Amino acid sequence: MVTAKLRTMADLGLDSDIEDVLITLGGQYHLINVLNSGGSKGLFVYLVLDRSYANLALARHKLNNLAKGITI
Repeated sequence: MVTAKLRTMADLGLDSDIEDVLITLGGQYHLINVLNSGGSKGLFVYLVLDRSYANLALARHKLNNLAKGITI
C-alpha cells in the first residue's frame, strides 16, 4: 500500500512526502509511519494498537519521534 501510494504520488508529480497512514479496524488501529530521511526513504514502521486502550494522538506523536531516530 505504501509503495503504491508513493508510485501514484510520483506519477502525479506531487512534491511531498507521506508522513503516516492510518487504517482503522473494528478493534484496532494500524499506524504506518513512512521514513523519509536519507537512506531510509521508502521504508516504514508499522504499529498495531488495541483500539479500546490506545490513545491515537499520543501514539502518532511517539511513533513520529521514534521514526526520527531511525537511521540505516
